[in-house]
Amino acid sequence: LQMQIRTVGEHNVSKISEAWSCISSQGLKKGIFRGMMFPFCSYGVVNSLMFGVYGKALDYLEPDMTVKPSYFQVYTAGCMAGTAQLVLACPMEVVKCTLQAQIPVIKPSSVLHGKPAEIKHYHSGPLECTKDILRREGIIGLYKGLMTMFFRDVPSFGLYLLVYEWLHQHMIRTEYSDGHGIIAAIFSGGTAGCVSWAAIMPFDVIKSRLQVDHSLRYKGFMDCLINTVKKSGISVLYRGTMVTMLRAFPVNAITFVVYSQVLRELNIIYSPRKKEKQEKNVS
Repeated sequence: LQMQIRTVGEHNVSKISEAWSCISSQGLKKGIFRGMMFPFCSYGVVNSLMFGVYGKALDYLEPDMTVKPSYFQVYTAGCMAGTAQLVLACPMEVVKCTLQAQIPVIKPSSVLHGKPAEIKHYHSGPLECTKDILRREGIIGLYKGLMTMFFRDVPSFGLYLLVYEWLHQHMIRTEYSDGHGIIAAIFSGGTAGCVSWAAIMPFDVIKSRLQVDHSLRYKGFMDCLINTVKKSGISVLYRGTMVTMLRAFPVNAITFVVYSQVLRELNIIYSPRKKEKQEKNVS
């Protein structure tokens, strides 16, 4: 996030010097892992909501359980799931970004003289951060950047689930997987995560800048986009892409392995009951 919200003048310090000074002055917990506990404890709920809505949307779009949903239906269901998760995801992103944006910015002169970054008053954690945002901006403060997240998440979740389903089915069909489909889930999930993130990086950069803009410097998405590109160039919209890709593959691979295996076990348990219910309805 620090890479995404910097301007050109603030981006001249080497990443190694920046990271080391951050750890020295703030420690691992408040430096490198600052703002991570809240999403770590909450993303399970967001993913549950997303996959739950996705499953229900597929059932609605294709009621016949004997017919495999089309790729268009998969994409549409993914977009619906992306919309639903915004209710929880937006406040989480605002709090996470606010906490991470408070990691001290290192100036070149500080690095040259071996001085640690200046430590100011920072939020002690997500609860204090949430209270402060509510006190200063009200509930609307927790939904800052919502429209940007909407345009980022809705198509990207559709693409995310479309790429996963297509690649997963292709690997299973061509037998490039094990009997449980774990290898297919790892490769398909990781690839889907990378593809969807690559497609929305510009939106993510602008979203991050808007969500940490508590001084109301930007009037909205277009104002933030124009000013950002004017000051830092078009390349700033893809800043942090490599780090995001390195994170996206393992995280989404694990997500889909867990999702696919849990779904597989639940189908084993509940499929006989569904079949029995269908037979009763027919009779």
